[in-house]
Amino acid sequence: MVQQLFTQGFLFDFQTVLDYGQSILSVGQELLKTLLENRPLNTKTVQAQMNRHFHGTAAEGTWQWKDAYEAVELAAILYLRQKGLSENPLEQLQLLKSLCPTHSRRTQEQIQLQQFSTPLPLACLVAMAGQVTSDDLVLEPSAGTGILAQFAKLQGASLMLNELAEGRTKILRRLFPGTPLFSVNAEQINDYLAGKTQPSVVLMNPPFSASPKINSRNPDATPRHINSALQRLSDGGRLVTITANWFSPANPSWRETFLKWQDFARVLLSVGATARCTPNTGRRWKPGLR
Repeated sequence: MVQQLFTQGFLFDFQTVLDYGQSILSVGQELLKTLLENRPLNTKTVQAQMNRHFHGTAAEGTWQWKDAYEAVELAAILYLRQKGLSENPLEQLQLLKSLCPTHSRRTQEQIQLQQFSTPLPLACLVAMAGQVTSDDLVLEPSAGTGILAQFAKLQGASLMLNELAEGRTKILRRLFPGTPLFSVNAEQINDYLAGKTQPSVVLMNPPFSASPKINSRNPDATPRHINSALQRLSDGGRLVTITANWFSPANPSWRETFLKWQDFARVLLSVGATARCTPNTGRRWKPGLR
């Protein structure tokens, strides 16, 4: 009994001391060294750093591969901070992406909430479509590990971030210290951020058909995310979102939704980027101004 009490006390103290966000950032900083040498991050390298900074193995339940993949994403973000974008950014980002392991293991929560990060080349295109400059305040309503936010930051923009997942929120606090960070359901982000400064740009990759506390598929999630973000956007602002290919102005099922948005926003461009997703860009204006 004495040994059992001692072990339980040790685990409690250990979990209290362990800073998840800092641990993931520390792993990312170590993995960055490999990326800077243009060497691929293999499973053995990632696993070794996770074991080191989490003081245990995945088999022991100390960490999950989802955590490891997020550390890899942080390494890529740190790479961009150090190296910046080249004259041929898409080629550079495709190479960087090829050096990172594929996310081949997913948790049930990740699948249910559709927590899938934006590929680096696509994230760059989203920021380019938003025409982000150093004069902008950029909101990322579903920030994840901050990939879209980082491309805005590379252009010198100020940031506002929102992320519902607790673990990712801890990562963002470490990765973007001093940045306003919220943790609310982005489907109602305009309501939650009432009275806060309005962003001039919104960059987003929301869950396509998943909502918190709803187990079944919810296709209304996409328009709810976009509608709330448009309401939060300042007059004359720009919004760029990645959506599933079924959510498009050309789809009769969603035509009415896009027509309603015409009261305060206008779709400037809808592009099928891949077989799986379509980036839509919209601009809000004051009523009566075109």
